[in-house]
Amino acid sequence: MYKKLEIVYVVPSRYDDDGYVQRWIKGVVPSNSLAVLKSLTKAMIDRASNKDHADPQHWPALPVRVTQESYDDNVEKIPFGKIAKRNTAETKVVVGIVGVQSNQFPRAADIALRFRKLGVDVMIGGFHVTGVLALFDTPSPELQMLLDNGVTLAVGEAETPGVLESLFRDALNGNLQPVYRFPKAPDITYAPLPQAEPRYIDHFGARWATIDSSRGCPFGCNFCTVINIQGRKMRCRSAEAVLQTVENNYDKGVDNFFFTDDNFARSQHWEAIFDGLIALKKRGKPVGFMMQIDTQAGKITNFVDKAKQAGCRMVFIGMESVNPDNIAAAGKTQNHVDQYREMVKLWQSASVIVHVGYIIGFPNDTLESVRRDVIFLRDHVGVDLASFFMMTPLPGSVNHKVMVENGEAIDPDLNKYDSFHETFRHPKMQPGEWKVATQLAYAEFYTKSHCADILRRLPKEHYWLMFWNLIWYRYSGVLSGTHPMMTGFFRQKDRLDRRPGLPKENMFRFAWRWIRDFVLDSGSYIKLFFEFQEIWFMTRNDRQKTKDVFRSGEVSAPQWQTLAHLKQSWLSLKQRVAEYSWQGQYEAAMAELRSMLSSAAATLRAMRHAVPKRHTGEVDSVVGEIETCLTELEQKPASPSLLYQTEQFIHEKLVERYEAMVSRYVRLRRKANVWRQNALTHLRQGRLFRCGYSLACRPWLAVIDTYLSFRFCIAAMRKEL
Repeated sequence: MYKKLEIVYVVPSRYDDDGYVQRWIKGVVPSNSLAVLKSLTKAMIDRASNKDHADPQHWPALPVRVTQESYDDNVEKIPFGKIAKRNTAETKVVVGIVGVQSNQFPRAADIALRFRKLGVDVMIGGFHVTGVLALFDTPSPELQMLLDNGVTLAVGEAETPGVLESLFRDALNGNLQPVYRFPKAPDITYAPLPQAEPRYIDHFGARWATIDSSRGCPFGCNFCTVINIQGRKMRCRSAEAVLQTVENNYDKGVDNFFFTDDNFARSQHWEAIFDGLIALKKRGKPVGFMMQIDTQAGKITNFVDKAKQAGCRMVFIGMESVNPDNIAAAGKTQNHVDQYREMVKLWQSASVIVHVGYIIGFPNDTLESVRRDVIFLRDHVGVDLASFFMMTPLPGSVNHKVMVENGEAIDPDLNKYDSFHETFRHPKMQPGEWKVATQLAYAEFYTKSHCADILRRLPKEHYWLMFWNLIWYRYSGVLSGTHPMMTGFFRQKDRLDRRPGLPKENMFRFAWRWIRDFVLDSGSYIKLFFEFQEIWFMTRNDRQKTKDVFRSGEVSAPQWQTLAHLKQSWLSLKQRVAEYSWQGQYEAAMAELRSMLSSAAATLRAMRHAVPKRHTGEVDSVVGEIETCLTELEQKPASPSLLYQTEQFIHEKLVERYEAMVSRYVRLRRKANVWRQNALTHLRQGRLFRCGYSLACRPWLAVIDTYLSFRFCIAAMRKEL
């Protein structure tokens, strides 16, 4: 009856807290599920067009011409009407909604129902559908609602030969089944691999492609959905096919890859893939990549060394917590907190960035313990990047199944299952406190000073990669309050594309919302621009040639040496204090802090004669403040809050202050920041005279502000240090 089959794949987004679709001009991570399904569909089309290679017993060719197209709802607007109009008597259109996570399900369901109202057949698959039906015998209410509206559920992986042909043949015959359960754990050795499409990749901020070289994970974490959906037995693609795909994508201009395997280190072919990437580099085609591994991967013989040689720039490690009781509660037996620091140093010694996943909301977490543990993670363990997730009972995990069977109250709104919302009542935190603890974790980890510390210890080749990552994580987690992995660059908001059940705002109210959001976002971008200028001036590597110390000519080596020694001592001290505090030894931690303050005061007194006369008053002031602080500390009992306050005092009054005395550019940047902030404050308060007074009386700061901004922009474009 039909002459043509059009397959339209859609990756759904999710709704924000106001009910608007989260869509961005540029996204962050391309969908690997979409890339996989498009490759499988292309292989199906190629088999249909090449009858000599079709197997009529297993996958008889479809009797019509087949085409495919795709839309990613995160970065593209779906043309519902345009797609539906092509569904005619001669052309069959089938929409497949792919890779649907639980937090995307409400949006995916609305897309499906909208297409069904337009008379288009719809299938939906992904982790949520497969996860629910992997652990429960009957569909959950949200799945049953889709079934009642004629939406087909696809459960599992589609790599088994012939399953796509069978499914789409049913669609052509008007006989789509309610549920398709694909064979479990199919052999993916020679299955088509995801191919990078430049048109799609251009929708994302970084030009990189995704590849899954294996599936499954041998461990048994109870919060994880992978082990119940993809299995605990590792299934691997052939190393030759993976390497050929990498090379093909490289030839298309894509030289950065994300191996989305949940545990690349447990793939049987990791060494062959690394060896192939090393050989590819020798042939003049070097690639960089990021991979997900477990905490014990570094103990595999040659794994770290070959990863470095192959081009690994970053590893993502599921550390989850630094509290041993939380690790035990998660069933993550492979994690050992006492080995974290050595494990991180091992990867960093190989010039590989360490990015960890960290879960907040385990049974033993409290608001106070989260701050203590994050400081321990930051200062003692010393990871480079951290993604903080709120514990979420994702369908497909053991946690979710247990909570449902025990009748525990969990939030019915799946849109909140994005690891950034409270979805159940935490036993030790009040409602709202858990969210505050997560925001606090981002704020404590991504401070300006710690961003600078991270950049200082990195090898030069990773400086700008980490620089942009830190900007993104500070913006997302600290300034905008969104998860860095579930957001994008420059929001697109459609007034008419709002979650069903919420009123459509009139043009004026929506315009005001848009203007308000634009102003807030712009303010965040501007704040980041100036913050990271300061960080760049704090970390740039021009110590030998700069002539800006105290405006007195050539660099005075003792000042720079003292600054370097001060920063190194401060980092070492924070590491020891974090360890003492985490162990509850507050008196020992306080003794370390008092010792540094006493030593700093003695050093400043001794070097008073070496600084220019105009700075002697400032040195005397710092010494006086230190002595006052020491006197007060002697009268107070050690406590976590006192430790925190003392560390803040040392950093602000000693480290930052001395750094500004030594580095002219840092000092000028901070002065310009204060001047600009004061002017903006007066402007917001309607004090135009004070604002004009600030601008008129210190015009040289405006010139300095412009000059420093220009210098930073040039350096960023040229990737200079």
